[in-house]
This record gives sequence, structure tokens and C-alpha cells, in this order.
Amino acid sequence: MGRPASERAPALAEASKQRARLAAAQADLNELKAAKMRGELVEAVAVEAEWSGMLRTVRAGLLAVPSRVAARLPHLSRSDVAEIDAEIRAVLNQLGKG
Repeated sequence: MGRPASERAPALAEASKQRARLAAAQADLNELKAAKMRGELVEAVAVEAEWSGMLRTVRAGLLAVPSRVAARLPHLSRSDVAEIDAEIRAVLNQLGKG
């Protein structure tokens, strides 16, 4: 003979709760897949790679500023250009830490 209904009720309620959680998780997963297929969602790795590339380009451009300024403004002393270089590097270092 089985257990009385009063003893089965908590187990049935828990099973029902678990099925609801599973259904909700599956619905969420399907929504994510659909959003990705529509191009509304991108992989974090792809975003990180894109930003890394852009930031490398910005860094290289900023580090080239002192030599470009020196070429365009020949009246600047080496000390002036070195000071510009030091300021740019200080900002880049601060950004790298923060």
C-alpha cells in the first residue's frame, strides 16, 4: 500500500516546483539562443577581443604623438618632447591601473 495523500503532498509540491524551475530555465535558454540568432546578443569573448584591439590602436596612437609633434614643431626641444611623452605615458599607466 502507498503512503497517505498527506505524506505525498510535500513531495508532489517539490516535484512540481522543480518542473517549473526547469521549464523556466529552458525558456530562458531558448530566449538567449533566439536573441543570439537575431544578432541582439554577442559573445563576451568577441566583445573583449574587439575592445582589446581598439585599445591597442589607441595606445599605439598616443605613444606616437610625441614624435609626430616633434616633427611638426621642430622648435620644441628634446626636453619638451620628452615631457609630452612622459605625460602621455603617465596617463596610459594610470588607465592601466584603474
